[in-house]
Amino acid sequence: MNIERDSFVRLKYFMEIEGEKTPEWFSRPLEVSFIFGREAIPAIIERAINGKSEGEKVDLTIPPQSAYGPHLSYLVKEVDLKSLKHPEKVIPGEWYEEVSPYGSRTFFKVIEIRGDKVIADFNHPAAGKNVLMKIDILEVRPATAYEIMSAELRACGGG
Repeated sequence: MNIERDSFVRLKYFMEIEGEKTPEWFSRPLEVSFIFGREAIPAIIERAINGKSEGEKVDLTIPPQSAYGPHLSYLVKEVDLKSLKHPEKVIPGEWYEEVSPYGSRTFFKVIEIRGDKVIADFNHPAAGKNVLMKIDILEVRPATAYEIMSAELRACGGG
């Protein structure tokens, strides 16, 4: 069966950032299921899988405006090296992360170290870049009436 409106679709995907080292958490494989044409799936993904069938693989390049938006220069900041819990883990070109005792997360890409300061980029890792999405279509079948009704309720904010 090919994917069309009211098909139950289950797929596994993972993403990479074109031309960049992709953080591990961003490229982990994820599995998702939905009713095609009824649930909020990005249009670029819907167009890519429309008409495909179970077992097919789809490679998709998602431009920045359809993914994580542009790189915002005002999110590149100077940070005191002394203010970080693990200054020894600050490496230019790598991602730095720490969690406060209250659970808030600080996450940035180290652009460079200037003396006791770090030039840190707080943009999303994929901001301003193409995202490469690799999709494996695991299951395609007609959705049941109950699945369609449930999808419609979720689309209306009912659960």
